[in-house]
Amino acid sequence: MATVVILPGGFHPYHAGHYALYQSAQRAFPDADVYVAATDDTSERPFPFKIKEKLAYLAGVEPGHFVQVKSPFRAEEITQMYDPDTTQLIFVRSEKDRTKPPQAGGVKKNGEPAYLQPLGKTLEPMSRHAYMTYLPTVEFGPGITSATEIRSAWPTLNDKRKQAMVMSLYPRTQGNPALVKTVIKMLDTAI
Repeated sequence: MATVVILPGGFHPYHAGHYALYQSAQRAFPDADVYVAATDDTSERPFPFKIKEKLAYLAGVEPGHFVQVKSPFRAEEITQMYDPDTTQLIFVRSEKDRTKPPQAGGVKKNGEPAYLQPLGKTLEPMSRHAYMTYLPTVEFGPGITSATEIRSAWPTLNDKRKQAMVMSLYPRTQGNPALVKTVIKMLDTAI
């Protein structure tokens, strides 16, 4: 049976911690197709999909694996590429998000298990269930573990510290001062 692993989220902005989770998912599920699912919704957060996609690439995500979706925890734009009867679906989140909705488990009104279940040893195809698991949260800057912390710190940074943060968050910018400046402008505009 095929396996699809999806990292759903807001990614405002996508950063090195997200990429570390992506790499952890690839290691945890080496035979799976691993994707990141993000929306273009800017109603509550500042980053449109196109900027998130560019930042994900600069962090290290392979082209085609950062996908725009309407709903990250449904991710039909990804799952429709697979046979629901021969594919297992696993959502991966950071351990720090364990208490945030949606939660895996529970039962439907008729007493049957809900669609989203905790990852166990036996997996059914996504036509019956999807599964949720959590991987360790990674600190990717001095005390930084979330995009919220980046958005909070960014306005207080001088140019030199912004450059250092960009090169830390997006390894593909290292050695390319023009690209660093472009990313700083993207972050300045969105934040």
